Amino acid sequence: MAFDAFVLNAVAREIEENIIKNGGRLNRIYQLNPREVLLYFRGEVPLQPLFISIHAQRGRLNFTDRHFSHPLTPPPFCMLARKHLVNGLLVSLEQPPLERVLYLHFSVLNARGQRVQKTLAVEIMGRHSNLVLLDTPDEENKQIILGALKPIPPSINRYRVLLPNHLYLPPPPQEKLHPYALSYEHFCQEINRLQGRPAARALLENLQGFSPFLTAEIAARADSANLTAADAPILWQKMQELIEIYQEGKWEPVLFLDQKNRPADYHVLRPAQPLPGNCRFSPSISALLDEFYIFQEKNEKRKTLFTMLSRVVEQTLKKNRRKEKNQLRELAGAAKADFYRQCGELLLINLKQIPNNSKEVRLKNAFQEKEEFIKIKLDPQISPSLNAQRYFRKYRKARQGEKKIAAQLRKTRREITYLESVFFALEKTDLGVLQEIREELIATGYLPAPSKTPAKKTGKKLFPLKFVSSQGEEILAGQNNLQNEHLVHQLAAKTDLWLHVKDLPGAHVVVKSEEPRQETILEAALLAAYYSRGAHSSNVPVDYTQVKNVRRLGNKPGMVTYSNFKTMYVTPHREKLQAILNKDLKNKKQPEI
Repeated sequence: MAFDAFVLNAVAREIEENIIKNGGRLNRIYQLNPREVLLYFRGEVPLQPLFISIHAQRGRLNFTDRHFSHPLTPPPFCMLARKHLVNGLLVSLEQPPLERVLYLHFSVLNARGQRVQKTLAVEIMGRHSNLVLLDTPDEENKQIILGALKPIPPSINRYRVLLPNHLYLPPPPQEKLHPYALSYEHFCQEINRLQGRPAARALLENLQGFSPFLTAEIAARADSANLTAADAPILWQKMQELIEIYQEGKWEPVLFLDQKNRPADYHVLRPAQPLPGNCRFSPSISALLDEFYIFQEKNEKRKTLFTMLSRVVEQTLKKNRRKEKNQLRELAGAAKADFYRQCGELLLINLKQIPNNSKEVRLKNAFQEKEEFIKIKLDPQISPSLNAQRYFRKYRKARQGEKKIAAQLRKTRREITYLESVFFALEKTDLGVLQEIREELIATGYLPAPSKTPAKKTGKKLFPLKFVSSQGEEILAGQNNLQNEHLVHQLAAKTDLWLHVKDLPGAHVVVKSEEPRQETILEAALLAAYYSRGAHSSNVPVDYTQVKNVRRLGNKPGMVTYSNFKTMYVTPHREKLQAILNKDLKNKKQPEI
């Protein structure tokens, strides 16, 4: 992430333009969690709230349009900030040159009714990020700490303690060359010393205040890959150009997109260095930061949720597959039922020929055409007749066990089929669909219900994907079992056409037409194959029938059985699907994750 001194400067200029010039007065303060604070200002015109995060990877400062839930009970730092800053006027900003620190100076009334200065120090420095409230400066311009969002005791940092009643010390400077104090001659000496090294890396390790993006930008603008003495003049010139942009605030906020058109990074300079994807410029750095970090947070939540759900489903699948193996073994043992019956009947047929107290007898199998003998073990303590009855009891027991085990095996296999469909739905899906799958697993008992009542959802319920065929007919496709259930049993009419790939997990597809055209049926079949486990196969069998022929199977959502169906074979090449995929009617305000 590139929230460096340049980006912070661009944000500071936005704050100055939107708050200070509009007489912005701090109205409310909320601490959202241990790392995030929201400041609300009122002024001559409506003002956006100012968001501050000291997250180690997502630390930033920007205006935001996002909706946040405000905690009912304010934490100690929030109450302290409210006491000292609420109704204060933001009068000035201060950013040390090329530092990722911004001081917000407020004019407030003290207990005596006198107007004094209080400061909020925003330090965006990775894992060392912090938000510190400072008291009125003394005659030597020194300030005492009133509180810190992340207190730092002497046991953690002896040089810089961030606790109440301690003297505030700015973050220590890096042991690098500061561009403002660097002469051209000294710069040339350093380039000579670093000859042969990669230019961007060498500049990053030796120049203070420049992020990896900035040093790569200097190297790209100077067309320098590995340092040579001849590169010094052009590198110096390009570095001075960037410093001039920084001093004059000539920012061009830009969002870097990856090859899938998803936010990958951002900055406030038009890049000269090669990038893997496209760029999109924005008039506001705050709007750009909001978009980028919303995507990042969703992506992180998606990965976390995907990992958790995948682990639960995978473990349950393994458990059921072991159960299936055990039941197959038990079923094989129960298959001896017919042998026990034959033994009992043969003993009854040959009672007169069997001596008492026999331990074993060898009898001709009267149930086979060809001559065959069966060796039958006997209990010598009982008569041949009772031995026959003993075999009949074993037959009845095995027969009953076989029915029971077969029923259990069918149930286990249905559960495996269901879990495989859930596992397939987890792949290549967005955060909203994953949240639906979590609700599904809670409802079906695979996940425990949350102990606390969840907050009300602000977003709309996700519905199946919608497409329009080349013939203008609507096609719907479910993204998980809950959507498949909702699609087939609520959205679809009985006379609509239903499609599903044969014997593989995949989407339920419905054509919203009583008599769909053949071209539409083919396109719906391509969609069914594309959104299934057979997406990369050829000649994928797809069954189709009217919705009235589709019935629920068991109590798991999305599990069905169907009749009166036909089958077609399709190969789901993306080229064939491209036109219809482009007609996806979902509202995609954010790129898919």
